Amino acid sequence: MMRSILLLIALSGSAASAQNWALLNPAYKYNYSNDGTDTISNQIFVTHIDTLGVDSFRYELNPGGVICPACSQGHTAACWSGLETDLVRITAPQALGQELILDGTAWYFVGESDTLLVETMAASGSSWVGPGNISAVIYAETETELFGSADSLKWAAFSNGDTLVLSRDHGIVHANRASAGHFELIGRDGPLVEGNHFPRVIDLFNYQVGDVLQYHDESTFQSSFCVHFVDGRTKYEVLTRTDGEGTTTYTLERTFTAHEESYYPQMWTPCGTYNYEGQEQISFVVEHDSFTEVNFFGSGLRGPLFPGAMDSVFLEPVSNGSPTMLASRLDSLGRYVVEPNIIYTSGWEASLLCRSNEDSLLFFPSDDHYRFTMVEGVGLTYLDWFRFESGATRTLEGYLLNGQQWGSIWSNSVILGDNENSVEATALFPNPASDLVRIGNTRPGAWCTITDMRGRAVLRHTATDMNELLDVRILPPSVYVLTTDGSTPQRLIIQR
Repeated sequence: MMRSILLLIALSGSAASAQNWALLNPAYKYNYSNDGTDTISNQIFVTHIDTLGVDSFRYELNPGGVICPACSQGHTAACWSGLETDLVRITAPQALGQELILDGTAWYFVGESDTLLVETMAASGSSWVGPGNISAVIYAETETELFGSADSLKWAAFSNGDTLVLSRDHGIVHANRASAGHFELIGRDGPLVEGNHFPRVIDLFNYQVGDVLQYHDESTFQSSFCVHFVDGRTKYEVLTRTDGEGTTTYTLERTFTAHEESYYPQMWTPCGTYNYEGQEQISFVVEHDSFTEVNFFGSGLRGPLFPGAMDSVFLEPVSNGSPTMLASRLDSLGRYVVEPNIIYTSGWEASLLCRSNEDSLLFFPSDDHYRFTMVEGVGLTYLDWFRFESGATRTLEGYLLNGQQWGSIWSNSVILGDNENSVEATALFPNPASDLVRIGNTRPGAWCTITDMRGRAVLRHTATDMNELLDVRILPPSVYVLTTDGSTPQRLIIQR
């Protein structure tokens, strides 16, 4: 609804791309690069509009997450661990500030420490003084071509050291700000897609009828006195697609199988063995611009998609609304990859955050972890989480998308009958092992996973041979469990 309102406001009485020196069009998302490449580092857009007068408006802009080491100085963390580490600011203004105010033809860029007044209709050589006695001057004008269309530019310099390059039709195309760094406009997403595009949520999960995704699923958990190991596969085939306003609904055929074995860890005697298999039709709903609960490929995320977005994670028992900060990058094929932002502090690696002071969050310095990878045009390719005594991993094994196949896709009959071959034991030698262990009866391409007795995956390896040699020198002496695809978990002792 908000997007529709913004489009009506922005487009009424003007063409979609013409702005006449308007520095912001609420119908668009502005894509900036801060390193001179084609990678979008920041996406800025309007989240709320207030009408202040006949020709006066206040545009609230989306904030982003920023890692802020200085924020933690002298602060006791509000996490259960009580350890200090780098904070993440969750309401940090981006390059254009916290909000923009339009008053006639004058624009005010409101930041945390200062406000810039921009007189867009001023001619070259004109100057003015804004709030805080920050003076400005238009020192150059030129004609150019931007995103394939003729455009005009003005250069404005400010007494606080900032420089802005204004576009007649595209807003701020360059910004060099003491508080935010250097940014260059490399694209806009809206009624027209111009230049470099940053994916919407639907661009991650944009499937057609007949598309197929197949995942390998592993999980470990403890209940009562037993530790459980589950290994399985799930295949999804798109049967129908229905596009609505802002949402797309798919009907999927889900074919699955799983083999579960449980043991008393003290004596390594079985608690029970179970097999699950089946086929069902399920509904999969994608909101085009936000991760939601009904998007079960969304890694438990709730919230928007843009670089530095602060989203909540709902993946029980990993979290119940814990925040995470999104990061993005381009892969070798030029597709955007969306992942959680990982921080390393004092030897800890973390992606989940806990609430701290004011508008900041603290990275969890703990054994909890939460990882995912989503690829533009493919969707979820990897999910890995662990908390206390439970964990799970989902890995994309293969897909058939728009007629192009990658990886391995099994027939439904093989998946549904896979449990018949799931109990063959894996041969380990030597056991106990010190540096190397040979794994017999493996299948090339199979996953080999070593977990500790708490159920944490400590080493993963993809087999390349039927008798795979695995280097375990990085593991400290202890008792572990090794599982491979379709095989019974085996206890492995590392002894030196």
